[in-house]
Amino acid sequence: MNPNLSIDNIIGQEIPLQYIRRYIQDSSKIPPLLIFHGPSGVGKWSLAERFVYQVLCKKGNGCSNCESCRLFIQNEHPDFIQFPIGKKILIGSDDDKKTDEYSVRWLLSKRIYYTPHLSQYRIILIPDATLFTDEAESALLKTLEEPPLHTKFIFLTEDLYKLKQTIISRGTCIPFQYLSQSSINKINTSGDVINKYFGGSLNPVKAPIEVLQFIESQAVDSISDNIRLLEFENWIKGYKDSHPEWEKDFSYTHFIDAVLLVLLYVYESSELPNKYYYQEKILEAKEYLYKDITNLENFIISRLFMQLAKDI
Repeated sequence: MNPNLSIDNIIGQEIPLQYIRRYIQDSSKIPPLLIFHGPSGVGKWSLAERFVYQVLCKKGNGCSNCESCRLFIQNEHPDFIQFPIGKKILIGSDDDKKTDEYSVRWLLSKRIYYTPHLSQYRIILIPDATLFTDEAESALLKTLEEPPLHTKFIFLTEDLYKLKQTIISRGTCIPFQYLSQSSINKINTSGDVINKYFGGSLNPVKAPIEVLQFIESQAVDSISDNIRLLEFENWIKGYKDSHPEWEKDFSYTHFIDAVLLVLLYVYESSELPNKYYYQEKILEAKEYLYKDITNLENFIISRLFMQLAKDI
């Protein structure tokens, strides 16, 4: 087995690993649609890649020597279809003479109903299942319900509930969670100064390091005092209009995200008796931050700081 593509390298995601190990042991149990859902930067993509590699292997174990493994490593496997990252998924033209690659009609007419070229299965990976247009999603529903036995789908999404219920009901939903700091330390050994602010994800914080350090200094002085906590809240809300430390490419949403990540780190490092309650409320705020509702940031901060002031 190629050690770089072993599922044993996935750290901090025991629930998804239980599912995947069972499917690898008996590929006949793989559902037609798997939905990996959870925060970005926690291992959804990595586990999907390793799972596909092992399932497509001629020996079923990611041997790295068979033709299937070699082609997969070279990104040339004919039975693995990965849709482009960050691109809308359209229904495509109904004219067979046109080739709208990576559209739903292209997938249905040119790919999934044909016998796999090399492996037992053909696997289609959708990096962000929220990028289906309504028309494309509707066109795929019938196939997701009754796909050919040799076709398997893997959808990735950060927010399960941004998918239609008709999609969710056709899939086996596998939850991914934020990583613990100990898991992050095992995965990332670069020693980067901002690793401590990652907040359960390996995706970089979109804020200058000076801003992160300033947020931390404010938070450390505030979490045990209601008055200072109120002053910290007001400073956060005022930062939207005055942000001298972050003049280039400023985003208030990214700033709030950075505040929440730093708060997670500060509470984790504290000795407050209720710190796990506070961390839970911060994570709830982080989930709300990227919902499709405009101007939600100040409401999120007001509600969070009211919860953080509890029992101080």
